[in-house]
Amino acid sequence: MSAAHEYLCAELARLVRLDARFQAVEIDRTYVAGDDGQGGRYPDVRFRWAGLPECVCEVQLSNTFQPEISERGIFYEGKGMPLVWILHGVEPRLENLPSSFRDVILRHKNNAFALDQEAVIASEREKTLVLKCFLLKAGAVVETHLVRFDALKFPKKGLPYFRNMLLPDIEEFRIRRRPWIDALKQLKTETEGNWYSDHMVLPKVVEAFNTLPVAPESPVARYDFARLVAITMTLLHEAGGRYQDLVYRHMPNATAALNTFLSRGGPQQRCAEVLQVLVERTALANILRPTVREHIVKAMALEPDQQVRPRHPLYDGLSWLVPEVFDDAVREELEQSGALPGWASAVPVGVIS
Repeated sequence: MSAAHEYLCAELARLVRLDARFQAVEIDRTYVAGDDGQGGRYPDVRFRWAGLPECVCEVQLSNTFQPEISERGIFYEGKGMPLVWILHGVEPRLENLPSSFRDVILRHKNNAFALDQEAVIASEREKTLVLKCFLLKAGAVVETHLVRFDALKFPKKGLPYFRNMLLPDIEEFRIRRRPWIDALKQLKTETEGNWYSDHMVLPKVVEAFNTLPVAPESPVARYDFARLVAITMTLLHEAGGRYQDLVYRHMPNATAALNTFLSRGGPQQRCAEVLQVLVERTALANILRPTVREHIVKAMALEPDQQVRPRHPLYDGLSWLVPEVFDDAVREELEQSGALPGWASAVPVGVIS
């Protein structure tokens, strides 16, 4: 243990003792055993306050390696002991951060924690542990706060944080979908719900395709994608509690629309697996009739090797439009933060827009 490391651990222990809830603290001396042959750990600073889970602070110097960072996080999470990394010897504003520091900051939801003189003074004034917290976005510090340790959020999975700077912008997702809903409404109005590939030149349809990061080029490919978006938006309106048929002239309910969609051969049946994901990950799981799953399974069996899956252009386009359902990383972040919309979970709450 270096002199700087030893000093910071001693300061953390001293400041932890200031809190009226203090029960115990130890520095690099208590062994936490692993499970099933897993190696144990000696936490830098391990402390306990009444009303909070037993916590660990690890002081990270520049020579801490990424695998070790990951392993410690997993280890303490398994023990139900929140882990906070205290950075030392680096300025978070610098662009040339060591990869290990970037990894720690990312795992703390782009929060960087430090104990500097200002944090020490605040700790002594408030008689509890206060940390300096740098909030980063796009690699730059956008805000700096003095944060009480007990003001951190302690998720069930992952490291504690003050504010989740990785939380996706749900309003941005709504904005992405609006041109498509407008385009589908125009298609339905001008064709009475009977539209084909030659209708892909309608102004609002062209505008909707221009919003995609990568748009299909041929009229047939555009038609296939538009049909998939149409049934998806129809089903999501149902998930949000306000059914609206955006595929056909008029289907009485979402179950009828979905079953009709799957009854068409070729490209639409190849989207059965996509629709299975859509149903299972949204409020539709509790809304649609049980026969829907049977229709999906039958359609998947007809085109088992041609199903649209992740990394297929249609799936990737839909993942950009509805990341709350189809982008696994976005969905996980929203779930962990308790920000997943009701229509994208088991209970139908809110309206898709």
